[in-house]
Amino acid sequence: MLITCDNSVQMGYIYLMPNETTNEYTLDKSDIGLYYDVNSLSIPRIKWLSMGQSLSQMRLATKTYREAVDKVFHCEYWNDLDSEGYMMGIELYLTEDTFLTLVAHQAFKLYDIRWRNRDFRVLTLNAYLDVFNKNNIIYPLSVKKDAFVIVDIDPITKVGKIMALISARDDLYPIDYLRNPLFMLANSSRYFGEISTM
Repeated sequence: MLITCDNSVQMGYIYLMPNETTNEYTLDKSDIGLYYDVNSLSIPRIKWLSMGQSLSQMRLATKTYREAVDKVFHCEYWNDLDSEGYMMGIELYLTEDTFLTLVAHQAFKLYDIRWRNRDFRVLTLNAYLDVFNKNNIIYPLSVKKDAFVIVDIDPITKVGKIMALISARDDLYPIDYLRNPLFMLANSSRYFGEISTM
């Protein structure tokens, strides 16, 4: 899964679906190796069927994500949806420090769970306790209710931040893709620090 962070503009993008763009990126072009052994980076897959109980404590919205955007909450930047409403990617404010912390603490995890009498995968995009906060809201991505996102909505600004993807659509969100991390860090402060000392 391709997750980018450009330190010069403090922006990131999470590619939830594989596409042609992801083929342009390779770890040798990333500054992440300045901080971590790239061979040790992983997105763990964990079987935790009872996690569905945590999801059941959150409110499940009746509107789809697309219907709620700009009515119930606003996007931080922009999240790309396909024609059916499935989320392809997430654009977000992301500093180098935040990005490195998420990677270090393995915030990106893939869980196999049982929820709503069905098997789902949950891809977390933030710290566990922040993802499964009871105040977060689950939005279906389509009327089929086979994929959802967990959204943390700031009560003051009404900005919604995507915390996790819940999916039964392995065709749209392939497990092998989600488990294969490609952490692309550009314009790292450490890289520029090393250049200036040469």
